[in-house]
Formats: sequence, structure tokens, C-alpha cells
Amino acid sequence: MSSFSAPRRAHLLGALALLAAVFVSGCSTDSPPQHSERLQKAAGLKTFHIETTKDLWEKTSDQTGRDGPDLELKTTVKDLDNGLIHVELTGVHLANYLRILDYMAHGGTDSGNLGRHRSAESIRMYDEIAGVLDGVTKRPDPKDPPPRVVVDDAFIDAKHTGPGK
Repeated sequence: MSSFSAPRRAHLLGALALLAAVFVSGCSTDSPPQHSERLQKAAGLKTFHIETTKDLWEKTSDQTGRDGPDLELKTTVKDLDNGLIHVELTGVHLANYLRILDYMAHGGTDSGNLGRHRSAESIRMYDEIAGVLDGVTKRPDPKDPPPRVVVDDAFIDAKHTGPGK
């Protein structure tokens, strides 16, 4: 005969189920609240341009072990004279890139160490692109140049140089 009565056992099982739900929800990603809106804006763009270092692009766009239509990246990449690369994405592929960046920047599980991702490079790229997308308040005119972001460290030096410095 069990020392637990049926109602007591039901309460215990309910409490365990609640704890399991809290634990599972605590392992979800911590996407920014504006993430969905940013995906919608990105998908509505004809093209988007990114100028960055080759290393940063390769680190944040690596597709190893990823699969599915929401993660597909098709880009046009060309070298620039200033040592950066120019990456052109369609709006749909920009949305896919944001999904990848969000996962790598804001959470998710790394199968290698079962820890949560918090890639500094992905955080940087996500935040830079998000700043441009957040500034888009209406659909760009077809005659306007595509939205563009430059992600490198040159801006730090530029702040410290100039007349009188």
C-alpha cells in the first residue's frame, strides 16, 4: 500500500509537470521583442548591402550543420579596395541571416557543449543590422539605394582622427 493518497499523488505529479514546463521554457532563446518585426521588414526589402571583414562574415554566416529553407543564404560577395567585402542579400535571405544571427547571438543550444550561444560576433552583426532595419519606416522607393550597413572597426579610428586631433 502506498503512503500517498490519490489526490496527493495528483498534486505531486501536477507540481512536477509545472517544474518541467518552467525548466523547458527557461531553455528557450531570448530573442529581442522587435525580432519578428525586423524579420518582416527584412523580407520586404528588394536588397540589402553589408560591408564587413571577410572573417566576420564567414564567422556569422557559416552554414555548417544548418539546414532548412529558413536558414538558406544566397549572396553575392565581392572584395572591396578598402579590405572589406561587399555582401548583397535579397530581403528573404536577409531575414534568414537574421534568424541565424538571432540564434547565435541570443540563445540556443550548442550541440558541442550543450551551452547557450552568445557569440560576440553575431551579437555585433545582429545589432548593426537591427539598427538599420529599425530606421526603416516605410518601404524604400525603387530608385533609392538599398539599405546598407558597414560593420568594421574603422569607425573607432575615425572618431579619434580629424582636424585638431
